Amino acid sequence: MSSYHGNVDSLGLSFFGSMTASISHEIKNSLAIINENAGLLGDLVALSERGRQLDPERLKTISGNIRRRVQNADDIVRRLNQFAHSANQPVVSVGIRDILATAVALAERLATMKGVALSIAPGDEIEVQTLPFVIKNLLWICLKDIFLLSKEGQQVVVGAYGEADDVIMTLHCTPGVPVQQLEATVAVEAQPIILFLHMQVQADPHNSMLRLRMPIKFIE
Repeated sequence: MSSYHGNVDSLGLSFFGSMTASISHEIKNSLAIINENAGLLGDLVALSERGRQLDPERLKTISGNIRRRVQNADDIVRRLNQFAHSANQPVVSVGIRDILATAVALAERLATMKGVALSIAPGDEIEVQTLPFVIKNLLWICLKDIFLLSKEGQQVVVGAYGEADDVIMTLHCTPGVPVQQLEATVAVEAQPIILFLHMQVQADPHNSMLRLRMPIKFIE
């Protein structure tokens, strides 16, 4: 395990930086919209001071916009907080679908920018013993590489299922994405994580899918 620990940490630091930059950008967007709506309220107040009657419906609309954006920003900060805490999390038992949901949420902004629809396949929860932050890092590498190989309008569906003592995470792409090229890229870029977690990465060209096989119980 120790042979690859340093490289895993290095990948994790890069992952943490990328996610922090992306999430802070989302917060900045929310604040910009809140500021814009606050400016509209200020304009309406200035007009009312000059004798113009205030429109209650417009005030309600602006107030609703501010409330929604404040809630959105609160959700983003909560996600950032959870993500930051996971970086120091030891080996824990956690549902694999919880990890998938967080990874998809973290990659959503990049997916939107690339014009790719990202979703999670239905399925049963599987309890795994692992390092959640490292798994999220691997999924981020996979999704980032998929987006680079995908065209606008394509889809990626993330899922997981159990098989014997393993859990298999799947990334199902729109037909046409070169999953064998994806396998080769991920195998190089994420090699420290793959070795550290005793994982196997396998392309399934017939189903346009990448499979990530991992032991359900963490191997020291």
